[in-house]
Amino acid sequence: MKSATAISYELDDITIATKELTAQIREKLNIGKNTVAILHGQPDMEIGELSAAVSRELGCHVMGGTAAAGAVLTNDGYHELAVALHVLSDDDCLFAASISGSMEDDPTKAITETYQEAYRNLKGQDAGAEPKMVVCVASIVGSIASDNILAKVSELCGNLPVFGYIAGDDFEFSKQQVYLDGESGGDRMALMLISGNVRPIFKTANLAGEQALEKRLVTKAHDNIICEIEGAPAYEYIKVFPFINDETTVLFNYQFFVEVPHDEFNDGIPVSRALSSFDKETGEVTCFANVPENSYIGLLYCTGNDVAATSETGIKEFLEQMGEAGGDYEYSTVFITTCSLRNMFLADMKATEGNLIRELFPAGLSLSGLYAFGEIAPTSIIDDKAVNRFHNATFTICAF
Repeated sequence: MKSATAISYELDDITIATKELTAQIREKLNIGKNTVAILHGQPDMEIGELSAAVSRELGCHVMGGTAAAGAVLTNDGYHELAVALHVLSDDDCLFAASISGSMEDDPTKAITETYQEAYRNLKGQDAGAEPKMVVCVASIVGSIASDNILAKVSELCGNLPVFGYIAGDDFEFSKQQVYLDGESGGDRMALMLISGNVRPIFKTANLAGEQALEKRLVTKAHDNIICEIEGAPAYEYIKVFPFINDETTVLFNYQFFVEVPHDEFNDGIPVSRALSSFDKETGEVTCFANVPENSYIGLLYCTGNDVAATSETGIKEFLEQMGEAGGDYEYSTVFITTCSLRNMFLADMKATEGNLIRELFPAGLSLSGLYAFGEIAPTSIIDDKAVNRFHNATFTICAF
């Protein structure tokens, strides 16, 4: 697959931004007939208009979502308040995209119809084509948990690998945008199906901080709310930690590792869950993603140095994995989604992950990514079925 990236700091003038982005792409890439683009954007701009303009100029679908904290990534490292364009082109691959309407009223129907439309678009290009992987970009909506968006997409695609993210903003949780060729909204989901000669590989690097409290069994929970831990109100567990008390209001620096209970389709790999808030009256603790009953949790305290260490280890392990997986297949494209909480933990070290990307990834790879409100990536693939998980505070990598 041929791939190239472009960057622009022009957020106000769509004409100038389009010209800058497309000129850089044309310098680097001969655009073929099977082409698609991912645009990492900013919430405080006419990002739908930009996606439409780039789509017209390049003659391909342009999809994506907005970054959290204004932070995007390319081979050149970390960028704030910029837009990044990543164009893929391959004679041996097909790309089919679709965007939902609002997911607020009936999210399951919206997700189903969006996947079906993307699948029809793929079949319209080649009746024999079947998807090999799915790229999913979604918004935060009140009517469905982000985990459940992923669960439905996984069900519809037959547990193909799904990679993507929840679009972000400046921590207002209301201004994020998802878009495709000019259609955009803060309550939508966009999907891209990739078919043909593609062999995706994945890596998830969880944030590993200092163990604060030993793991305990979640005995009562629903969706992202932990009600009871070992039969007692969940708040009784977290308030034992020295820095959490009745006056504590912000819990972003505290993170659970969740060991999900074993079922018929589970790889047993722990996933990360960040704390959001608590209610000392009800004893409930709210997280940014679902925590199932009968899972084990352990509370950690994390810092910027923990972010740096896990990112570096994750990149090095991924590059080793990519070298082993290559064979007669040449990897050229890398997407990264990393969590807005990691960006917060980094504080005055914000360029750290971007610096590691610039220093460690080979120059021959085209790389882009962004900070998001949640990451989507498989933790493993078992018998050709991906165990797709929704992650918090995790550095996720996909190459194909």
